[in-house]
Amino acid sequence: MSLINNKHNPDLGIMNEYKPFLVSGLLLAADLVAILISFFISFFLRKWLINVIGGVLSFEQVAPLFLLIVIFILVIFVFAGFYPGHGRTGVVEFREIVYIVSFSHVIVAMIIFILGYGPRLSRMIFLFNWIFSLILITSFRLILHNRGSLQPWWGQPAVVIGGVDDTAAVIKHLQSARRIAYRPVAAIILEMNAPASTIHGVPVFNYSAGLLEDIRKLDIRLAIFTNRTITTRLGFRQYLQNLSLVFPKLIYVLGDSPLNMLAMKTMDLDGHPALHIQYNLLNPVSRVLKRISDLLLSLVSLVITFPLFILFSLLIWIDSPGPVIYTQQRLGRGGRVFNIYKFRTMVVGAEEKLKSLLETDEKLRAEYQTYHKLQNDPRVTRLGRFLRKTSFDEFPQILNVIKGEMSWVGPRAYLPAEKEQMGDSAEIIHRVSPGLTGWWQVMGRHSLSFEERLQLDEYYISNFSLLMDIYILFKTVFIVLSGHGV
Repeated sequence: MSLINNKHNPDLGIMNEYKPFLVSGLLLAADLVAILISFFISFFLRKWLINVIGGVLSFEQVAPLFLLIVIFILVIFVFAGFYPGHGRTGVVEFREIVYIVSFSHVIVAMIIFILGYGPRLSRMIFLFNWIFSLILITSFRLILHNRGSLQPWWGQPAVVIGGVDDTAAVIKHLQSARRIAYRPVAAIILEMNAPASTIHGVPVFNYSAGLLEDIRKLDIRLAIFTNRTITTRLGFRQYLQNLSLVFPKLIYVLGDSPLNMLAMKTMDLDGHPALHIQYNLLNPVSRVLKRISDLLLSLVSLVITFPLFILFSLLIWIDSPGPVIYTQQRLGRGGRVFNIYKFRTMVVGAEEKLKSLLETDEKLRAEYQTYHKLQNDPRVTRLGRFLRKTSFDEFPQILNVIKGEMSWVGPRAYLPAEKEQMGDSAEIIHRVSPGLTGWWQVMGRHSLSFEERLQLDEYYISNFSLLMDIYILFKTVFIVLSGHGV
């Protein structure tokens, strides 16, 4: 792929600023620095432990280990398409990082054992390096993707082709899902006449074979085809054939169906394409593993955060008269009502004040009906704003996790009054325990409607894995530390 720099066609009005070499170079440098820092942390941590557990350690002993690990990880990253690595969600990339880093350490361990160098190398450095590599590679990539995706040269330019409504929906999703790094630069409409000159700021054109060739000359290699709601002039097969002959990479967006939120795996039934469908979190084995991990994490967290419990309790009592812990009825597994625990962040009598606000302020009432919350809630206390921004108000819910009423990661704990509005989603969501944090919380909770949150909760249930939980917890910590809450 060639390096493009501000290639512009004045007739079409399409700008291609994509710089794949720069993106790949930044990601490669970040990975190399992450592995390098991991190694030195591991080396000096083990050297510090010599006074505790003994042993002999020198840099010359462990340097071959480090070199092999660097080579294996980066080479496999290259073949796995990590540079530039577009088209992956954060969870998918995290899962592949875990697999590749773990596989690389296993292979290096086998090589060391076969060559007879095992007794001369520190196993503890090996273990530390594996842990810190996973943490730092993921952290560096998370930061780089987050900041880099704001730049016009980061995302791969894409042409979106389909009906007006379908194209608009795909463009809007790609613009909000920056992590995927597909940047729409043109919309090609299949109806006879395009009704507008732009869609979400993207220039609009009518479909023609000549137009496809002109766009391809701008070195735009990706086309996204979506045709869910209209009858096209050409046959479906003809469109796909025409596009595949022009664009090296073609993505077909499936239409909406009852299956669109399920975990699906493609299957070949003797030449017939099929989908294997399941809700991962409804698997009994997954539930047992999740419960064990919840209890272990809760016990560790209680030991670490107990001093903060005492401190915040005292500060809340000083800041605002009333109880320190606030309880509220929520819907749990099986639709059963339970009391959720939080540090109190609002004035006493907040519910009555909310009713008064919604009755007298039409704008606040509309906001609450859409999001089931108020962005700038006047009922929140001074300390409450800090607790909410840092998510420290959620600490007492660790007790809900220990009691088995909640999980560390899961769907939102919905209010009993919201059950009717949840519709058919309630049947799936209430088959699992709600979570302290969840998929939609780390996907931009302030900009999502109630219906979008339901969809993301179903997505989490269908795609659950322990690695996905780890990623969500990891990103939750990242968001909290950045000061945006969860």
